[in-house]
Amino acid sequence: MNWQVQSIILISELAAGAVLFRFFIPFFRRVKTGRFDLYIGDRFKKDGSEPKFAGLVMALVMLIGIVITIVGMRSSEELSGSREALTQGYIAAAAVVLLITATGLTDDYNKETKRGIGLKKSVVVIIELVVCLGFSYILTKSGMADTKLLLPFHIGNVELGFIFYPLTAVLMTVIINLTELHDCPGGVTEYGCDGLCAMTAMMFSLACAGACAMYRWLEMPQMLAVITAGCCSAYMIFGISPAKMYLGQSGSRFLGAMLAVITVTTNMPLVFLCSGIVLVAEGVCTLVGHLVFRHKKQLLFKGLTLHGHLRSRGWGDYRIMAVSSVVTLIGSAGLFAYASYADGIIIR
Repeated sequence: MNWQVQSIILISELAAGAVLFRFFIPFFRRVKTGRFDLYIGDRFKKDGSEPKFAGLVMALVMLIGIVITIVGMRSSEELSGSREALTQGYIAAAAVVLLITATGLTDDYNKETKRGIGLKKSVVVIIELVVCLGFSYILTKSGMADTKLLLPFHIGNVELGFIFYPLTAVLMTVIINLTELHDCPGGVTEYGCDGLCAMTAMMFSLACAGACAMYRWLEMPQMLAVITAGCCSAYMIFGISPAKMYLGQSGSRFLGAMLAVITVTTNMPLVFLCSGIVLVAEGVCTLVGHLVFRHKKQLLFKGLTLHGHLRSRGWGDYRIMAVSSVVTLIGSAGLFAYASYADGIIIR
């Protein structure tokens, strides 16, 4: 889709996000503290009243981006697929993200109001698997994806058949949980790095948007990536360190669902190993650290996560975000190469 529509999406999401976050922060803070005050305090200083629930506002911003995309798509003369199929794809993607975000909102509300820890993790994972399974089915039926897996190094395609659906659901669920871990384990903000998850997701999305823009058949993931980048930039007005509003589990699951949807709609799931290298590294380090502690009762890292370890070593939030962004962009070079390789295979 042309750059004018993409610019309108980014500007609209940024403006809407600035207004919506400023409007909702006092209401969300009232849920946490019981006090209502329109003044949100010093932007560059925390006072302990910073609420969660960012996923709700980001979901509203996403819907604005989706609507603009569909309207712009209907006025566009050059499309990679039928307007009806693309519209169905965008609606299905929005539905997946909203459902996943809703589970996070439930957890945020229970924790902020001290009513418990929210949904059991096993229940959340089952919901994510079922929702993602349905999304993978809709994608194939609408022609937005096929059941083949493109392997690198000119190995070719592998027909997965029926197993494509559960594998896709598992992949999307893993991406969602890696993103949630990258924000902070269990939604405990003390373990997080303000703005890190949103910054990483924005770099991921910008890289995907740039790579997908080179090929017409990647229009849908390109636009979803633009929408995600707009949501992240809107959040960081109030969410970058020191945050006046935390992502919470609603926000981290929202971003995880968006990244999962982008990855799957490219029809090249291995791209996540490139652009999502920071998220993969975070998950691997956490898993290795857990296994070492379980067997040797020794801490491998000075924190539950990789960014937690870096913070304990004296790294500041902005330094961690800068390194994460650079590594994500370096890993995205593989995305451009993989997309180019995929385009050559499809043309042949």
